[in-house]
Parts: sequence; C-alpha cells; structure tokens
Amino acid sequence: MLLYATLSLLLPLCCSLLCWFLLADSLRMVSAALCSKGGEGSALFWSRIFLILLFVCPLLVVLFVLPDVPYVSLWANIRAILQAALLGVALEVLVLLRLVWKLVQRPSVPPLDARGGV
Repeated sequence: MLLYATLSLLLPLCCSLLCWFLLADSLRMVSAALCSKGGEGSALFWSRIFLILLFVCPLLVVLFVLPDVPYVSLWANIRAILQAALLGVALEVLVLLRLVWKLVQRPSVPPLDARGGV
C-alpha cells in the first residue's frame, strides 16, 4: 500500500516536471509579453500560476480518479496511475490554453460608448 501511495504521488509529479521542462520557456515568454505594461511583478505572478496549475492538475486527477484499493499487479497500478496523470496533463494543457487565449483575446468591435452609441 505504501508503494501504491508513493507511486500515486511520484508519477504525476514526474509528468508535471516533464510538462514544465517542455513549456517553461514558452510560458515565460507569453506571460512577459502579456504583462509588458504590468511590469515584472505581474509576469512573475502568471509564471507562478502556470507552475501551480502544471503541478496541481495531475495530482488532483490522480487523487479523485484512482481507486482506494490498489490492483494486485504492480504494472496494473502503474498503468492506472499513468492514465490518470496523463488525463490530468491533458486537462492542465486545456486550462493553460484557455487562460492564455482569454489573456490574448482582443475585442474586435469597440464598445458602444467609443462608437458614439448609448
């Protein structure tokens, strides 16, 4: 049971570290570009939010999806944990894409007040 609990923590963290290794530079550049007016503090804030999302999503999915009782086979346990961790990685990438999309999105039509309307 201790091995199951340890694997349930280590495998999602390894997936998160791999994602952070692959996405860190891109996320830093995006947050720096989006926060050019806000200064270094806001870029650092968004970088830390991205980092927290990268580490928390796979852990939460593993926590909520995996059964409490481990399988008999070690490989079946590893497979189930990796499936849940990769589902968490997919969810975190979708959340990051949504966040960046909402930050980058610009209104195409000016508000009514700017056009002289009501």
